[in-house]
Amino acid sequence: MKKTLTIALITLSIATGGCGWHLRGAPKNFPPGSKLYITAQNPRADTAESLTRLLQNAGVPMAESAIEADYVLIIHAENERRRTVSVDAKGRASEYELTTSALYSVRDSSGRTLLDNAEAVVYRTLVWDDNEVVSKGEEERSLRVEMRRDLISRIIDRLRRIDIDAAPSDRS
Repeated sequence: MKKTLTIALITLSIATGGCGWHLRGAPKNFPPGSKLYITAQNPRADTAESLTRLLQNAGVPMAESAIEADYVLIIHAENERRRTVSVDAKGRASEYELTTSALYSVRDSSGRTLLDNAEAVVYRTLVWDDNEVVSKGEEERSLRVEMRRDLISRIIDRLRRIDIDAAPSDRS
């Protein structure tokens, strides 16, 4: 049994390593040793700080300022919206659509734009009950935290897909 388990683990390791599988994490398309700086135009927004901390923990070299960075991620705007999707028989909201979004760009140290005004958007639906205002408020806060994590994940996924060697007209 122990020998079979060992063989299975070795086979699994070879198979996953051979197919290029790796843990999701930091973007690997930037040259090794290059430093990234993340800034937000709204100093009160926390996406830039959360993104910096996450990438730092993943081993991405982070610059202390835009001047010493090889690449700069600028978060132009962050928005959280709530819109009524449906109402009950009394005309009160019974369902909301929650939206969290960020508009961002990436530039290299020479000022060349690698990604211009990209947008990451996350949607969730919240069923509302006026009889449970406190618990629904807590549910909305929890959903917002989850949405922020998803938003950051989408930004990192987009960073992974930037072709830093492509001509400006070939980037999307």
